[in-house]
Amino acid sequence: MKQESTVVRDIAGKELREVLASTEALLSALGNEGGDSVNELRNRLTRTMADVKKELGSSFMDNARQRYYQVRDTAASVNRFTRKRPWSAVTIGVGIGVLIGILMGD
Repeated sequence: MKQESTVVRDIAGKELREVLASTEALLSALGNEGGDSVNELRNRLTRTMADVKKELGSSFMDNARQRYYQVRDTAASVNRFTRKRPWSAVTIGVGIGVLIGILMGD
């Protein structure tokens, strides 16, 4: 029974870390855009994330930083590819769309 609760706690912690990493990525993507309500939300999220990070420890920061760099590098790679080969990117997109359409049609 104790082992099951440990597993559940580990899974919950992992999920929480992923949510916080996604929230941090969203906040950094927003930058300084928005009005007063967006600024208030940004401040509340920042305070809440700081509190949760204290609870989770430094391993969270390492994981979040690593995820952020992975997302940034992937986005940069996709951007480079589409700028070098725009028609290839369009063809790939159309192919994926057709494939999804066929799969959903069945």
